Amino acid sequence: AAPPMAWRKGQTHLHSDRSGDSRTPPETVVRWYAEHGYDFIVFTDHNAVTRPRPSPRPTMLVLSGAELTWNAPTCGPPSSPCNLHVNALFATVPPDDRAVTLSAADPGDRASIFAAELAQANALGGVAQLNHPNYHYAADADLLARLAGQGLRLVEFSNASIGCQNEGDATHPSTEALWDAVLDRGANVWNVASDDAHHYDDAAGLRARGETVYEGDRGWVMVHAAREPEALRAAMVRGEFYSSTGPRIARID
Repeated sequence: AAPPMAWRKGQTHLHSDRSGDSRTPPETVVRWYAEHGYDFIVFTDHNAVTRPRPSPRPTMLVLSGAELTWNAPTCGPPSSPCNLHVNALFATVPPDDRAVTLSAADPGDRASIFAAELAQANALGGVAQLNHPNYHYAADADLLARLAGQGLRLVEFSNASIGCQNEGDATHPSTEALWDAVLDRGANVWNVASDDAHHYDDAAGLRARGETVYEGDRGWVMVHAAREPEALRAAMVRGEFYSSTGPRIARID
């Protein structure tokens, strides 16, 4: 019999202490998301593929990935600095955790950098998700449409963390308007909502000390698929999911 289809709550952008900007070990991250009712999570530590950790909730899948991270003072228009980040989701698990080395044909050109990250995501056996395009306004509609022509399907227009400029400003569109502009150019890209979480059990203490907190369970995807990594992967590439920062759809007629 075919495995049952259902709506699966998933997280495609999270960090552990392997990223250098989080103090939470991977096993604690797994436990935290299991306690918050997730059906699957993908580890996306900066430039590192993190191996799956066992889940205390047998129905939650823990999958490998990496956030391919390029940070530079400048790399051409539309803005600087250049924080160009692409997740490699559902990456092939290496024998051991390993760092990822990035190189671009032209390190001064953001299109070349993003193309290198897409190629690296493919090399890791993963699916590319371009993250927070309005973070320092990393990617405009023309560039996103160009990358869609190179195979990009997932764009994190709904990063629910702090500082991603989802609302835009006087000279830049919101991420919703940006997505609309990309679609107007004939490109098919899907909007992913995510946490970009760095803090978990330590969030309350950091907040009490007045520090900036990047906490979880703020944005996620609901994927219509069987509870299998390949099924989840294929459904996301096809766009058989919706993104949310709160509401759930109870029924669609």
